Amino acid sequence: MTAIFKQERDTIAGLGMLSATYVRFDPELITNNSVSHARGYNVQSLIIDNADGDVLAIEGNRIHQDGNPLQHAEQMGVRAAIARLHEKRPRDPSMSVESYYKTQLFMAPGKTESDFENKGCTLYNTFDPCGMCAVTLLVSYMKRIAYLFDDATFEKVYEDMRFYFKNRDSVKESLSLVEFTDAGNPLVEGAQLISGLRTKVNTLKQQGTMLVMTLDKCYDDLKKANELFLQVTPSHFKTTDAEKVRNENTLVGIRRLLNLN
Repeated sequence: MTAIFKQERDTIAGLGMLSATYVRFDPELITNNSVSHARGYNVQSLIIDNADGDVLAIEGNRIHQDGNPLQHAEQMGVRAAIARLHEKRPRDPSMSVESYYKTQLFMAPGKTESDFENKGCTLYNTFDPCGMCAVTLLVSYMKRIAYLFDDATFEKVYEDMRFYFKNRDSVKESLSLVEFTDAGNPLVEGAQLISGLRTKVNTLKQQGTMLVMTLDKCYDDLKKANELFLQVTPSHFKTTDAEKVRNENTLVGIRRLLNLN
């Protein structure tokens, strides 16, 4: 396992989520009632199989579209990914249902950094998951959760509830970014864009914008992220061999689910 693998995968995933936000952009509505968007907030969840980089789901918030306050992006993504995994890794009749969802869906044993990169699944999210979704991710045995933008409101919920759920082998952290500096590499430019967006989102929060509505004011940045994401090819990767194949699977899988060529 090379050190760059996680950074590269996370940067691809981060750009992919921003591209999804652009493609599915739901502008803020100016109305006289409490509905702020036609479909829901501009929040995306991406779930990948750590073992092979397969993209299992990429879903957005649909609380207004469905008239259902439970339809957060994480909830949508988890359900779509479970359906996909039931097809990809069907339960052997000799295995109990409980063992199956504890070890064959999103989770696998192991607490080393390598385990979190290579086993189970990772859910990437636009923001640090809210309390409801943090508990859902623990209940569903998600191996790793990585988010683009932090949220001090919910920062400790996952760890507090992880203790309740007997310290299962899971982790929640900010996604990492590539650190190489190749000129003209869209992954490098994407990492720089994400870093700049993190600063911009924090500034918008300090100015009074609700966190889940900060990307409403970042349309041009999202457009640029989409442009960079479409420019990325495996030739821009620093990983090699099987690691490169896995990250290519992630890149191609995100584009497929977003109908991007």
